[in-house]
Amino acid sequence: MGEAMRNEPALAQLLTAREVADRLRITTRTLYRKLERGGFPKPVRLGPQCVRWDEGDVRAWVDKMRVSESVM
Repeated sequence: MGEAMRNEPALAQLLTAREVADRLRITTRTLYRKLERGGFPKPVRLGPQCVRWDEGDVRAWVDKMRVSESVM
Protein backbone atom coordinates (compact mmCIF):
# COMPACT_ATOMS: atom_id res chain seq x y z
CA MET A 1 0.00 0.00 0.00
CA GLY A 2 1.42 3.37 -1.00
CA GLU A 3 2.00 6.28 1.36
CA ALA A 4 -0.73 8.37 -0.29
CA MET A 5 -3.33 5.62 0.31
CA ARG A 6 -2.58 5.46 4.04
CA ASN A 7 -2.94 9.22 4.52
CA GLU A 8 -6.25 9.60 2.69
CA PRO A 9 -9.43 9.58 4.76
CA ALA A 10 -11.71 6.60 4.25
CA LEU A 11 -14.53 7.06 1.78
CA ALA A 12 -17.84 7.79 3.42
CA GLN A 13 -20.39 5.02 3.50
CA LEU A 14 -23.08 5.72 0.92
CA LEU A 15 -26.59 4.45 1.66
CA THR A 16 -29.51 3.75 -0.65
CA ALA A 17 -32.95 5.23 0.03
CA ARG A 18 -34.09 1.84 1.33
CA GLU A 19 -31.10 1.63 3.72
CA VAL A 20 -31.72 5.16 5.04
CA ALA A 21 -35.43 4.45 5.47
CA ASP A 22 -34.71 1.16 7.26
CA ARG A 23 -32.30 2.83 9.66
CA LEU A 24 -34.85 5.54 10.45
CA ARG A 25 -37.69 3.00 10.59
CA ILE A 26 -39.74 4.92 8.03
CA THR A 27 -40.93 4.19 4.50
CA THR A 28 -38.99 5.41 1.48
CA ARG A 29 -41.98 7.63 0.63
CA THR A 30 -41.68 9.32 4.04
CA LEU A 31 -37.95 9.72 3.41
CA TYR A 32 -38.64 11.56 0.15
CA ARG A 33 -41.30 13.70 1.85
CA LYS A 34 -38.73 14.77 4.44
CA LEU A 35 -36.34 15.61 1.61
CA GLU A 36 -39.02 17.67 -0.19
CA ARG A 37 -39.85 19.64 2.98
CA GLY A 38 -36.20 20.55 3.45
CA GLY A 39 -33.92 20.10 6.39
CA PHE A 40 -33.05 16.50 5.53
CA PRO A 41 -29.60 15.84 4.02
CA LYS A 42 -29.58 15.93 0.23
CA PRO A 43 -28.43 12.78 -1.53
CA VAL A 44 -25.38 12.46 -3.76
CA ARG A 45 -26.35 11.82 -7.39
CA LEU A 46 -24.10 9.15 -8.87
CA GLY A 47 -26.00 8.75 -12.12
CA PRO A 48 -29.32 9.53 -13.80
CA GLN A 49 -31.19 7.04 -11.61
CA CYS A 50 -28.71 6.47 -8.79
CA VAL A 51 -28.71 8.52 -5.60
CA ARG A 52 -27.08 7.73 -2.28
CA TRP A 53 -26.94 9.42 1.10
CA ASP A 54 -23.74 9.97 3.03
CA GLU A 55 -24.07 7.98 6.25
CA GLY A 56 -22.31 10.74 8.21
CA ASP A 57 -24.84 13.33 7.01
CA VAL A 58 -27.74 11.11 8.05
CA ARG A 59 -26.18 10.48 11.47
CA ALA A 60 -25.60 14.22 11.96
CA TRP A 61 -29.25 14.90 11.08
CA VAL A 62 -30.43 12.30 13.61
CA ASP A 63 -28.18 13.82 16.29
CA LYS A 64 -29.53 17.29 15.47
CA MET A 65 -33.12 16.01 15.80
CA ARG A 66 -32.29 14.44 19.18
CA VAL A 67 -30.83 17.70 20.48
CA SER A 68 -33.77 19.79 19.22
CA GLU A 69 -36.26 17.38 20.87
CA SER A 70 -34.43 17.49 24.20
CA VAL A 71 -34.53 21.32 24.18
CA MET A 72 -38.32 21.40 23.72
